[in-house]
Amino acid sequence: MARHRPGAGFARWLRLQRILIVRRTVRRLHDWHQWLPSWGTSVLVHAIALLILALIYFSTGSGPRESQFNGEFTPGPVLGEGLISSVPAEVAGDPFNTNQTKEFPSLSFDTVAKGTKIINQPALPADVKFTHTITPPRVAAMPGVKLSDTVGSRLHFEDLSAPFAGRDEATRAKLVRREGGSAESEKAVQAGLDWIARHQRPDGAWSLDYHGQCVDDGCPFETTMASDTAATGLGLLPLLGAGHIHTKECRYQDNVRRGLAFLMKNQSPEGELFLGGSGNTKFYSHAIAAMALCEAYGISNDPRLKIPAQRALNFIAKNQNLDDGGWRYFPGQSGDTSVFGWQMFALRSGKLAGLEVSKRTIAGCRKYLDRAATDKGRTAYSYLIGGPADPVMTAEALLCRQYLGWPNDYGPLLKGAKSVYDHLLASEQRDIYYWYYATQMLHNLQGKEWVSWNKRIRDGLVGMQVTGVGCAKGSWDPQSPQRDRRSTAGRLYVTSLSILTLEVYYRWLPLYKPVDRSEDGNEKPPLDDEKSQLAKQAVLEPAAKPAQATAKKKAK
Repeated sequence: MARHRPGAGFARWLRLQRILIVRRTVRRLHDWHQWLPSWGTSVLVHAIALLILALIYFSTGSGPRESQFNGEFTPGPVLGEGLISSVPAEVAGDPFNTNQTKEFPSLSFDTVAKGTKIINQPALPADVKFTHTITPPRVAAMPGVKLSDTVGSRLHFEDLSAPFAGRDEATRAKLVRREGGSAESEKAVQAGLDWIARHQRPDGAWSLDYHGQCVDDGCPFETTMASDTAATGLGLLPLLGAGHIHTKECRYQDNVRRGLAFLMKNQSPEGELFLGGSGNTKFYSHAIAAMALCEAYGISNDPRLKIPAQRALNFIAKNQNLDDGGWRYFPGQSGDTSVFGWQMFALRSGKLAGLEVSKRTIAGCRKYLDRAATDKGRTAYSYLIGGPADPVMTAEALLCRQYLGWPNDYGPLLKGAKSVYDHLLASEQRDIYYWYYATQMLHNLQGKEWVSWNKRIRDGLVGMQVTGVGCAKGSWDPQSPQRDRRSTAGRLYVTSLSILTLEVYYRWLPLYKPVDRSEDGNEKPPLDDEKSQLAKQAVLEPAAKPAQATAKKKAK
């Protein structure tokens, strides 16, 4: 059947109507233009142009497409042997320049008095920014945590993130060279991290008895205590210390992500992280895991870590002994300096990450240290209040004192540090626990004692690391070449603390920095404080001639 076609008259009528519509439109546009100001016309024209470009952009298929992200992050290719992120291990710690960058000290718990010349607070320019950018898809990859929990996050800049800035890839090598590390020590750190990563369980945790994850010839069998919480913290802390984090693409990103997820998944509503174990490991384990959560939050700013980390700190504060200010194996017990130190360092990690630590808790810490001191000068400390002085506990307690605000020219600190240094040189016993705390304390003070001890501990740990091709490669054997005093804690424990000791150059930024500011707030060159120099010389370099010492005292 033929289709009906409009006649010639109808076509002429249709053309006439089109002409009339065009004329009416032009007339209206002319009237609108007379009424509309020139800037309005410009806005209208640009809006139309943008609309046309957008239509063309999306119609050609060049625009953004729907994300194919499935909720899991696939790490990039594993870096080759001998690499730390993108820094070749053979040059790590030697960036081939002598420029001294303006690194900044760590934080103390105290507010420094106005006019203080030597402080342990950071002096940061306003434009400093150390944190990594957080991308929601990568953050969402942590199992068991909803993406919606990231809403309302607060980014941390100079006030919170600077203490962790030494772990950043861009500054780590500079700090290694400046603070006394070496290419060999960084290679040892990398080999140790590789051993730790290879012995992580499929559920994200680590075990002090790690043999279920051994491959090849396996690691030698050893009997260890049990605590998955402590083991997981010990697995995470060295990785975090070298700057590996779950929100940034890096070699051990997935290891950190799974370890943190395990801790958060198993944390009690009260904030406790201890899952059970052998002996008196409750508060040791909780504090080590709490440190890992706090440091991960401080580096990454992942908002889902904030509440778990804060609850872990609250659990520590809640269980502090109110009479002596300490902690021990169970809530309410009088403190011991060993357990106390781990709690205090967890609190400090949280404070540096911007979490809340009450003044009452910190006052309790000072109270405990005063009671654990074995002399009126507070230069030596005991394991239990009222007990004899112990050099290991003295090193740990003096490090706590530094973090609580003792200045680096304070007589009791210098005298106590000198006694620890002398004991370290005289002792023939292997004790990674002692070395871990003493190294941090002496590194904070710097000076010739630090230079001497650093060379000894750095090269000694590098020399004791297991080499070869077996599963144990990169670890530290708690029984060989000499039995470690803490050998019952096992290979993971000794390996973790050995790595953390070798990370001292950048894990925490230097604690003390001479600072003098003019009235306008600008920093001036450090002053040569004769009083401080005399105080240091009197303690660290006893005068050979009493007459000279007396003359200096009179001059002072």
